[in-house]
Amino acid sequence: MQNNRAFPSRNCKSDRRSIVYTKDNVPVYKLTISKLPRNLKSVRIKQHFAKFGEIINVEILYGKTRSISTQCIIHYQKAADAGAALKQKYHTINRQRLSVKACPSWEQPYLMEDLYTNYNVNFLTLNDYCLEMIFQQLDLRQKLRLSLCHPRLEKIFTDMICPRLPRNLYLEELLQYSTWELRQFFINAAIYMERLVIAKQFPSFSSRMIICSLMQECDLRIKSVHIIEWLPWKYTIFLVSLQLTYISELELYKCNITDNDLQLLLKLRNLKTLGLAGNYRIQGIHLKYFRKLQRLSLCGCESITNDTLSECCRYLQLSYLDIRFTDSIRITERAVELCNTLDTLKLSCFVETVAKLPTLRSLEVHHSNSPITTSFYNALVEHHADNLLELKLTGQTYLMLPTVARIVRLRKLRTLWLGDHIYNGSKQLIKLITSLSDLEEISLHYSIRIRDKHLIPLITKCTKLKRINLRMCQYITNNFIWSTLEILTKRATATTVPGASQNSKRTTTTEPLIILVYGTRIKTDILESSVYRKNCHLLKLLFHADDAPTGLANEGSPFDFNDSEYRFSFEAIDVNFMNYWYGEPESEGEESSDSENEILY
Repeated sequence: MQNNRAFPSRNCKSDRRSIVYTKDNVPVYKLTISKLPRNLKSVRIKQHFAKFGEIINVEILYGKTRSISTQCIIHYQKAADAGAALKQKYHTINRQRLSVKACPSWEQPYLMEDLYTNYNVNFLTLNDYCLEMIFQQLDLRQKLRLSLCHPRLEKIFTDMICPRLPRNLYLEELLQYSTWELRQFFINAAIYMERLVIAKQFPSFSSRMIICSLMQECDLRIKSVHIIEWLPWKYTIFLVSLQLTYISELELYKCNITDNDLQLLLKLRNLKTLGLAGNYRIQGIHLKYFRKLQRLSLCGCESITNDTLSECCRYLQLSYLDIRFTDSIRITERAVELCNTLDTLKLSCFVETVAKLPTLRSLEVHHSNSPITTSFYNALVEHHADNLLELKLTGQTYLMLPTVARIVRLRKLRTLWLGDHIYNGSKQLIKLITSLSDLEEISLHYSIRIRDKHLIPLITKCTKLKRINLRMCQYITNNFIWSTLEILTKRATATTVPGASQNSKRTTTTEPLIILVYGTRIKTDILESSVYRKNCHLLKLLFHADDAPTGLANEGSPFDFNDSEYRFSFEAIDVNFMNYWYGEPESEGEESSDSENEILY
């Protein structure tokens, strides 16, 4: 791509020897003349610029036809001679005024020389695997800069590093990149990208144009696009730069779009996932025309009506529907009859008709100080006692023991979230949960009534448990971790073949038990203990905090984090602060009974 405007000579910097450098500190050997007159020949151009120094080559580039010349490239033998020619911004040849600029950094020649002395080791004499290890110790921008130093390094970066890069592309991470680095990234690495995230913070209009032109030039085949808090006239240029036929997932979070903007998205003919969270202006009259749509998020879309939702269920084969924070939408009897393929549903109210959905497997209800009717859970048990796999209750509503007793009758549950109320957890509640033999994930966060000894029966009886959320449970200590490790070690020993090696014993446990312990009395020092390191294949602790809701249609699990990434960024919350916020801890003898709390709430 020829982008001469990115490196004008007036922005280049020069030293005392008159050597001119580009913005990327690359010596300038090549100059360019754009808008070359038709009657000007290369012989006359070389004759004029030869007075500044020795010229290697003068090349005239043409467009689609040789009748129209696009630009002229002048290659000097010495950088000082090119710098002398650049001192004159305009040159006159045959009474015609020409503008001369420095070629972009990527069009300048490679000049990395081999160093062979008694005191230096040539960097390029290392084999490919050693150079690959060096690349792996650098961040993305440093990898790009290193790959620009030599053709061999560029080949290692392209063939050995780029295929292993993450598939997510966050454009805000490219803010500080130069045009040369951006070009190197999009040409070599961006072809492996599958998910594009465009956040609110982004550079100026000219920077957006450079990135969009590079995206269009490299013919990116992005499958998933997520745009957060951008107006339609700003993000449209990014969509046009991509191959629309490859986009199967689109998220427009708080982009203030209207139905007219939604109609323009009908060009995405293979769209299967559409997230419109936070766009309160849309009425959804065009949603029924997205015939291949399977996942739809209308979280916070207050202008959507019941009739519109029924039309969507009639024409679309939805498997995922999010209608949280939409007071105007209710799952009516008609919608239930039309939603024959709905697998996952997220809503903000308790509607008994939801239980009649024939293929419901995952249900999330966000409630905030709203009464929970027992008939709702009775209906769930009646229709989905053997097929509901996920039940996620979020919000500040207190769950009484009779309510939990009805929930555990959904005996096939694998994921269970029990809200955000600080009094939801207790010894009796956990005793009821232990009857769920297939349970794999449990969330008890924010509870101040749970102690270490209360959780031991959960670890012992729920043998399929893989994830436990104990964030902000301020009375959980290291004793719970050591007791859990003892149980897991005995269980792993019992499942191994006698006489097997240590490596074969570790392979019997496919995944470690993951526990989120941010806000507890467990500190990050436990990660350095020899006991934890020895048994990290059995247990993994995470210390990251709650993430702010983003409204993305494919919301990730709170367990989708690596503890090492957050180990030095987050510390367990101070216990003194917790005591100030929730009050002093109760002693073992003063722990209130569940019956007293049920009467109180």
